[in-house]
Amino acid sequence: MNIVFFTFYYSPDLCAGSFRATALVEALSKKLSDDDYLHVITTHPNRYAAHSVEAEDVEVNGNIVVHRIAVPKHQGGMISQSRTFFVYVLSAAKLCYKLKPDFLIGTTSRLMTGVLTWFSARIIKRNYYVDLRDIFSETISDLFARKNKTLGYITKKIFSAVEKRFFNGAAGVNVVSEGFPEYFQDNSIDTSSWSFYPNGVDKEFINFPPAKDILSQKVKTILYAGNIGNGQGLETIIPSAAKRLGSGYRFVVVGDGGTKSLLKMAIERDGLTNVELLPPVSRVKLIEYYKKADILFLHLNDIPAFRRVLPSKIFEYAALGRPIVAGLNGYSAKFISTSIPYACLFEPGDSNGAESCIRNAANLKISGKVVSNFVDTFSRFSIMDKMADNILQVAVRS
Repeated sequence: MNIVFFTFYYSPDLCAGSFRATALVEALSKKLSDDDYLHVITTHPNRYAAHSVEAEDVEVNGNIVVHRIAVPKHQGGMISQSRTFFVYVLSAAKLCYKLKPDFLIGTTSRLMTGVLTWFSARIIKRNYYVDLRDIFSETISDLFARKNKTLGYITKKIFSAVEKRFFNGAAGVNVVSEGFPEYFQDNSIDTSSWSFYPNGVDKEFINFPPAKDILSQKVKTILYAGNIGNGQGLETIIPSAAKRLGSGYRFVVVGDGGTKSLLKMAIERDGLTNVELLPPVSRVKLIEYYKKADILFLHLNDIPAFRRVLPSKIFEYAALGRPIVAGLNGYSAKFISTSIPYACLFEPGDSNGAESCIRNAANLKISGKVVSNFVDTFSRFSIMDKMADNILQVAVRS
């Protein structure tokens, strides 16, 4: 069998999409024979301009062949990201046509990677599988609607129509959140055969050292690690929360993204000295920051699309055995409430609620057994192993 796997981000890039794609490829590889080939068509690392990593154009590891496409650098803005995606899509489609695979897989939070998978499959007359990590039509239209309702409505209509085409044509579809199917059912898409394999806990975060006694810390460290973009809205919550908390608390923000400049401006405007902004780092370095953290912070803006998601960061945080303070609602808030008793939830954008949760975090009871059970239940290795079986069953049937 000859399989093509489309993913815009792949190791050694630093992001949730890269970590998931890499784990899934490794799981698939173990289930294929030496005579099979799994061609990963991806990009050279480009997730963050502040974190540059070199990688080979073509990398062969057993039955895995990674093809990396050079794309223009982007600064996180919509126009620059669109240009970068366009270059990837053109080159990836041409390469797929040359490879003539028997089956195609696309993992996507961006619409174009899904469209690329669908289009390539149509051209070479093969079946395909989609791993859906975000609802692009709803996310992009909600963001546009905040500025112009008419533009948001038109955008949703256009992208929903495109999504309907490639989902209805897929031999298999997986979602990372059980909050997704309802949206597509409302848009007349049959989701009855869709699977649910969420994100999970990577091996780097298993058996993590226990947390320090928070109450004994003179200055308590609140860590946020991840993307800093429109979706996270950190500029709307961290500066105001830091101002309320005062010098006994310190925010450390590790990451990059399109709205990092807004966060920096808000910090400087309020003259805050208890918020530190750091660039993206490797997972090895990130683990060191996690060890020093007293509280882990997460926030998503309050827009309809984010009420359906289940951020991968939740799994990473939960495995660390530290109190979690999260500004979430919808499905992710429900998941945390039922699965992570050492988390405190507040309404997105509510700095009063954030302050209250942070001050109460030291009193959250953390059972080592509960953490261990969470890790066992949501092991990335186990989840990807089952998902790989599902994909190959679909491939054989089709």
